[in-house]
Amino acid sequence: MNDKSGNDVLTADNSELSQSLPKTMRAVVIREHGGPEVLQIEEVPVPVPGPGEVLIKVETTALNHLDIFAREGLKGPGVPKITLPHVSGVDVAGRVVYYGPSIPGQKKHIDSGERVLINPAIGCGECRWCRQGEPSMCPDYHILGEHCWGGLAEYVAAPARNIIAIPDHISSEVAAAIPAVYTTAWRGVITVAQIKPSDRILVVGASGGLGSAQLEIAVATGAEVLVTAGSHEKRQKALNMGAVAAFDSHGDWEAEIMEWTKGEGVHAAFDSVGAPTIRHSLRCLQMGGKLVLSGATAGDSPDLSIREIYQWHRKILGAPLGNWEDFLQVTNQVWRGQLNPQIHHVYDITEIAEAQDALDQRKHFGKIVIKISS
Repeated sequence: MNDKSGNDVLTADNSELSQSLPKTMRAVVIREHGGPEVLQIEEVPVPVPGPGEVLIKVETTALNHLDIFAREGLKGPGVPKITLPHVSGVDVAGRVVYYGPSIPGQKKHIDSGERVLINPAIGCGECRWCRQGEPSMCPDYHILGEHCWGGLAEYVAAPARNIIAIPDHISSEVAAAIPAVYTTAWRGVITVAQIKPSDRILVVGASGGLGSAQLEIAVATGAEVLVTAGSHEKRQKALNMGAVAAFDSHGDWEAEIMEWTKGEGVHAAFDSVGAPTIRHSLRCLQMGGKLVLSGATAGDSPDLSIREIYQWHRKILGAPLGNWEDFLQVTNQVWRGQLNPQIHHVYDITEIAEAQDALDQRKHFGKIVIKISS
């Protein structure tokens, strides 16, 4: 059965599955914490979908900093302990190959053989929060690839209720770039900050997967978007995407932004970098401005002044992985061509160490995608 520990095994009572699929699969397995060198491609048992689950043959998986955290064994408040061995991989696109035992009232809404995208936010499906479409508030909340085995493998099991069909005109590479960052960006920009065309906003670290998604969504609202990025090439790409100004993240961007805005600041700042940047982001806010936090890739214990928050009527808002409405809204925008996820590079699964190093060293603009199978 598929469980949160990652102990996925084939059992004798799954004879149909055993006969129709390989018994083992390639997977990127973490058996010890460390650098990219600890990642090993191994043959492990194909997961068996439990009641209400579906087995997916993975075509592509996009990387996130969650993959780095899992590999390194990140510790701290609010960080789940990773049970080793572990297979990460949050953003998964692939084809349905098998349905597990049905549960009462469940309808098979997607046929076997169809390409699907997984919403990685998994809740119990029964509590008040899940019924409101907010699995991240569920007491049993877990994320595919973080709390349970994920998509850096040839097959993955996931709740059938968490899959949606991918249109024929959308590649699996583009689809895999959506779930974690675009759903989070949509929650932050649209649902939480409620950005309007008259707003001026700041995206800190606009070259990352989440930052580039926040940039694109904010530009689509008609807002005036300022960004920070670490190289001339990245800043130029952000300007090409519609940013009105781009500042060097290695420079005194706080002072430069306040000068550019004639001392007014911005309506909202989106910061997923964390400890090194949050105080600067806060100081870039106008009176009553909003600081939206969706991550802390460079540290989560910043030095903050409480007075700089309340005396300026500022608000600090959390925007984690989006809810179901966010997921459906943003995927629909991609399907219709209104949003076009930035893909930095597509690596083969055999190049996983190189791909994770590129993510960890922030060499990318947009999403890094791993090709698992055709």
